[in-house]
Amino acid sequence: MKLLTWNVNRAGESRGGVWEMVRDEDADIVLLQEVTGLPEWVPERYQCLSITPRYFGDHHAPFSSAILSKGMIDATPYLRSELAWVNRIQAERYGWIVGCETVLDGERFRVVTVHSPAFSIPQEELDGVDVSGVKLTNNSEVWFTEILWSLLSAAGVSDDTNWIVGGDFNSSVLFDEPKDRGNRQVIERLNNLGLTDCLSHFHGAPVPTFQHTRKTVHHQLDYCYANGLMLERLTEARVPSHEAVFGREPRLSDHLPILCEFV
Repeated sequence: MKLLTWNVNRAGESRGGVWEMVRDEDADIVLLQEVTGLPEWVPERYQCLSITPRYFGDHHAPFSSAILSKGMIDATPYLRSELAWVNRIQAERYGWIVGCETVLDGERFRVVTVHSPAFSIPQEELDGVDVSGVKLTNNSEVWFTEILWSLLSAAGVSDDTNWIVGGDFNSSVLFDEPKDRGNRQVIERLNNLGLTDCLSHFHGAPVPTFQHTRKTVHHQLDYCYANGLMLERLTEARVPSHEAVFGREPRLSDHLPILCEFV
């Protein structure tokens, strides 16, 4: 089984290089962030679940989060926190975190695509709310990574079900240098739930996936987390060369896709 996750930087049908790469990789499950349009061949090959996130200004984002699967998709919600305020934010801003179940060759997978935006949750959304059980220890703000953690904590990630949680987390361990801002804690929390990033696990260290406007590539912002059941089956985790994505004119995206293969 092959999985691809990619923030395609607002790619629509006309950005042919993106869709050529997606088609050539021929993954069984594809998690997309910041997609503005899908080419005609995609619905012919995949079942599609596409949700447009809502900003806190109550308008829709100009892009969607999408899950593509070669198997049937069940979009019945299963991510629900024990905290009412987390569920409120997830419901009102649905689309930054999207979960579904899909069946491939008789196997059921719980799949979550994540696009944690680069802005925190506005304070007015949290007035009168006790966020102490969710907030990061060394960060005064609450981000969608904490919403994700709360939702997954209540969902009960276990090794009797296949779990994949992937996407653009907008979080890098390098953001904690020289001062701890909680990015390592984001990873530790997911690890404690039984989820491990396939890419950094396979390579023994973080793998940069994001190209800054200054053309530097230092941060791993994109991840493909799997539970123990899936991690044992991991045979490959990779990104394409920088030239293949960033070296195009125009570049395909400011993020590299992550490709993971499982037996």
